[in-house]
Amino acid sequence: MAFTDYAITGIYALLTQDQLYSARLPLSYSTNNDIEIAGANATSYRDNGNRGLSNYMGTASNTTTQREWTNIYKMIERANLAIANIRISPLMSTGDSTRMKAFLGEALTLRALGYFELVKSWGDVPFKTEPTKDDLSNVYLAPTDRDEIMDVLINDLLEASIYLPWVGTSNYGTVEKVTKGFAKGLAARIALGRGGYSIRNKNGFPTERGSDWEKYYAIARQQCLEIIENGTHKLNNSYTDIWHKLARYEVDGTFKETMFEVANGLGRSGEMGYSIGVRFYANPKYGFGNNANVVSTTAYYFYSFDQKDIRRDATIAYYSYGNGGESKEVFQTNPLSYNFAKWDQRFMNAIWLARNKAAQDKFGYGINWAIMRYSDILLMYAEAENEINGPTASAKDALKQVRVRAFAAADQAEKVDGYVNALSSKVDFFNAIVNERAWEFGGEAIRKYDLVRWNLLRTKIQQQRDAFAKMLNGEAPYDKIPQSLHYKYQSNNELIDKPDINFFTDKGNDVIPGYTRVPWMSGFSTSNKTSYMEQINLFSSGLDAPVVNRHLYPIHASVLAEAQGKLKNGYGF
Repeated sequence: MAFTDYAITGIYALLTQDQLYSARLPLSYSTNNDIEIAGANATSYRDNGNRGLSNYMGTASNTTTQREWTNIYKMIERANLAIANIRISPLMSTGDSTRMKAFLGEALTLRALGYFELVKSWGDVPFKTEPTKDDLSNVYLAPTDRDEIMDVLINDLLEASIYLPWVGTSNYGTVEKVTKGFAKGLAARIALGRGGYSIRNKNGFPTERGSDWEKYYAIARQQCLEIIENGTHKLNNSYTDIWHKLARYEVDGTFKETMFEVANGLGRSGEMGYSIGVRFYANPKYGFGNNANVVSTTAYYFYSFDQKDIRRDATIAYYSYGNGGESKEVFQTNPLSYNFAKWDQRFMNAIWLARNKAAQDKFGYGINWAIMRYSDILLMYAEAENEINGPTASAKDALKQVRVRAFAAADQAEKVDGYVNALSSKVDFFNAIVNERAWEFGGEAIRKYDLVRWNLLRTKIQQQRDAFAKMLNGEAPYDKIPQSLHYKYQSNNELIDKPDINFFTDKGNDVIPGYTRVPWMSGFSTSNKTSYMEQINLFSSGLDAPVVNRHLYPIHASVLAEAQGKLKNGYGF
């Protein structure tokens, strides 16, 4: 049994590679959409690296795709070996087979996770559920339709959920291993993807919904309901505490809201806080600065939030830290270069801080990547329940649970109960779910794939462009946004007094004693407005041409060369 444990550990180990969840899958492959952007300008928007991919300008020579493809299939091969050998193990038929069956559940779940990543990025891909044979007779395979793949993955996850325990048992005490809740949640996520839309490799490359979509929404609804009714996973009462605990490497043994975390290690892996998060420059207090953030967001996302939503400032950093060498926050005047505040060096522990002060180069921050949180279960349930039965009381209750912690107690009657109770139609409730998932999961590599399965990716990106133009031109409904922002520091002269910034109140354009004034939106110079509009129109422009809504990536040329004619690029690549 020890060797089986080693084999399963070998699958988990690959998750922490840069090409998987340490960096590229959540930080490069999940952009661009209407809230998470990689950024672009006229010279970089179609480069042959991560920016080109993010803007849907991928080419068969982009080496990024080769690395991700190879490492995901390596993970799948390890899972296939484990699954095949566990199934024939004598320990599976003994009186005490619980542990071995749990290993099988882990391997099935991790394989499903790997294949789902392939499907999300490449669509129809080679698919096998057995180890590679010595004669290589099952190596060179033609693509399998993604719907067929997802059907197998869902069934595998339903089997895995039988074997896996809920988190909290002796061998599954933390969410760094997959457990019953995550297997069910992943089955729900894949089922919604199976019932959703995607571009198809047919004549004209249409975007079509998977067949029998209601069946898959019912599967998602049932799996989420079972998680909810079990009660093992709960919402953390504090939205910010989720991110503080991750940064401090603390296990949430009380709520278990994060349902599966990739176990990165300090000094070894994990770019959370480095390539995504508050932008830090080198400074005396925190030491070595982080990268110019790979994932950014915009003032458009900021203004989409309710002004009283606690999640807004917990999610969006409209400031950097230490720019100029001082240990203080600096306001970010570029409305296309906000960062995600969920990952903040100031949340980190003393061990990390000592290492960062001594650092001269990049190193792994070790913050775990949370692949799924319990709030996702509640919102998937609400969405599926609404699609099947309309905005029922149980659908509304799930949505309310997510919104409650987003607002102070004094605001909940209006912002939670009043808001949700007013959603009387299926369409209104669906639109509320679309918005809620944006506000809840900003920066968490979920939005792009939600928009794809809803067939809203291009629509929402265009809404972002149109809204941004109205902001810059001072047009309704953004005509009340001030032309100047005034901000001041707290008494410590380190932190900006954020609640005092007049994002929604016009204080005029004159200098106010004690405040710094910066031009804002319609108050920007003509040249800045032109530059910002050029950039936002370049974001995701590959979705517009040459093939409309081509959200998938091309297979790398080296993979095609080795495929013995079984693979070729479709979708007009």
